[in-house]
Amino acid sequence: MPLHQRTENSTNGAWDCCRYTSTVESTVVRDTANPQELLLDQQVGRLKNGRFAPLRFSQELEAQFERTVGGSRALRMSRDGLLIILIYNLFLISDYQVMPHRIWLAVLLRTCVFTPIAFVIYAVLRREPSAFVREGSIVVLSGVAATCAVILYWRVNDQISTHAPVSLMLILLVSNIVMRLRFSYAIASMLFCNLTSIAFLVKDPFLQPIEKVHMGGLVFWGGVFILIANYSLEREERLAYLLLRSNELKRVELSEANRELELISTHDPMTQLANRSAFEKEFEVLWNHAAQTRQPISAVMIDIDHFKIVNDTQGHLYGDEVIKRVALLIQQALRGKDDFAARYGGEEFVLLLPGASLESAMKVAERIRQLIKMAGSPAPSHPVPQPEIGLWTTVSCGVASAQDVEGIDRRRLLLAADTALYTAKAEGRNRVCAAPLLEPVSWQRKGYE
Repeated sequence: MPLHQRTENSTNGAWDCCRYTSTVESTVVRDTANPQELLLDQQVGRLKNGRFAPLRFSQELEAQFERTVGGSRALRMSRDGLLIILIYNLFLISDYQVMPHRIWLAVLLRTCVFTPIAFVIYAVLRREPSAFVREGSIVVLSGVAATCAVILYWRVNDQISTHAPVSLMLILLVSNIVMRLRFSYAIASMLFCNLTSIAFLVKDPFLQPIEKVHMGGLVFWGGVFILIANYSLEREERLAYLLLRSNELKRVELSEANRELELISTHDPMTQLANRSAFEKEFEVLWNHAAQTRQPISAVMIDIDHFKIVNDTQGHLYGDEVIKRVALLIQQALRGKDDFAARYGGEEFVLLLPGASLESAMKVAERIRQLIKMAGSPAPSHPVPQPEIGLWTTVSCGVASAQDVEGIDRRRLLLAADTALYTAKAEGRNRVCAAPLLEPVSWQRKGYE
């Protein structure tokens, strides 16, 4: 039947598309509730509920978190450590002003004890160690700083004795807020500084008992407040990580859903060939390219012979299997990746062969016809009412070609191929017929003149 008289058999295709769309939508819904995203949502809810909750994630998620932030965290701590080393040694100026007779001890403790240890830890951090080594090294360094402070301010006078608790508070502030120790390690740092403070105050001979209680309380409650701030900082960091991971998962799922929807909009769900809409777009692109490069382009219209009998006697499911087999064989017979095949509607297919002459297109069509004839049909499930026709699948092909598409309406190529297909069917089916080579209308007029 000519192209302008043929109506597309879209009922089955529409049902298949709806069924395919439903499958994709249900897949997207199931994927949205995947275990990893559920785990992330659970952790986000746990940290955002406003109550105190353990910060550590499950083992797998904690490992992912550490892999993501561990390296950058170690590098940041090493950079901040250099600034801390500098500031710690600048306190030598105030040490000299307050207790010049102990400046030698201050130089020894700050420059010869703390600083070398700090540089060793700096080198360790630059190698991006494990979380235990990274956090533990900062706890060790804060312990060294606390011990040096106690030794430096031990048994000087009543005024200097108050410097030790203040120094311990400053050490807690640096380790737990500036360096942002993980909460469990921050607790260890706080306990060490508080124990050091208690030991210093108990043995100090200059402060009165009420002053010792006051200074000890200052270190303890200051450490508690610093610990609360440390907890909040780490919770916000972990929440930001969880939300980032959740957004990444949603973005991946959205991208996959978009690809599925794009596949639905451009491909026939039954055969996985391009659909009619995608064919029209590709036809325009290939036609314009042929016009620019002045290369030939050919089209092949393919129709399955006696397909109505197949559907009427064997049912639509069997007919679907025939269509799938023909589509697969068509793809196998193409010349290469530049050839374009589409399901044109119902039992019809169309090929676009860029750069192919009429002779080359005839060879492709004949190869498809012979391949489908040799492959035959799936085994029928019902008796064949017309044995003379049978169910041995064959196709008829119509071929049209344009050597130079300049000045030619591209719809003429399809019309010519469809006319050739109609001729092949009229001559007995299972054959390939070709239309005359297309020429621009202006050339034809000049020929008449």
